[in-house]
Amino acid sequence: MAAYNNEDIIRYEDGDMLPEERQQFEAALQEDPALAATLAQYRELSATLSDRLRPDLHRDALKATLLAQRNTHFGRKGKVVAMKKYFTAIGAAAAILVGIMLFRFYSHDADYMETYGNIEMQVAAERGNNADSLLQSAALYFNEKAYTKVIPLLDAYLKTDSSSQMALYYRGVAATHTGETPAGLADLKKVYEGESVFKYDAAFYIALYYAQQQNKKEALAWLKLIPADAAAAAKAAALEKDLK
Repeated sequence: MAAYNNEDIIRYEDGDMLPEERQQFEAALQEDPALAATLAQYRELSATLSDRLRPDLHRDALKATLLAQRNTHFGRKGKVVAMKKYFTAIGAAAAILVGIMLFRFYSHDADYMETYGNIEMQVAAERGNNADSLLQSAALYFNEKAYTKVIPLLDAYLKTDSSSQMALYYRGVAATHTGETPAGLADLKKVYEGESVFKYDAAFYIALYYAQQQNKKEALAWLKLIPADAAAAAKAAALEKDLK
């Protein structure tokens, strides 16, 4: 399998890959969870900026931020650059852009979940067994925001792999949208206590839940747990600005 870095992700999203390159990249996405997770984080950041800025400003702001960091952070080919380093670089600039637009576009009554809760579930390719089929179906419903259909599928999957931090994370997020908040927060806290790539995304989503409930003290406490080099740092910084 070819090795990809974050510049390849930008090229893929921009439509700058040749058809053969795009096909190879999509095959790699199906086989490499880390690459798929990085793409999901990129799209998440883009969605956050899209919610805050007009379409033209969003596009220009995101593009300018990424291009400014391209030479510094995407100079070498190799394995996917660690999400921590990548999103620290673009996250700081993105947070500044978001902060500049804050007063103009939002009031204290902002719908935090609507602004920051746009999460996409990405899974590896289906290999034909039942467990993978469960994940594929769960992802389909999750990305359609049909959260009540997601939970039983992930319940079934976790019976086959109870250690899956990915399944716990997405089940936790889905539960907070279906009125099963205690169970959802319990899943998210389990993920935070682990050491997976979803650790700080779980912390952010817990903070987001409390922000939506107008419990700013608890929300800020969870945001403080997210280090500046975490993939979720940009969103955490923007949400913290909203709450203050």
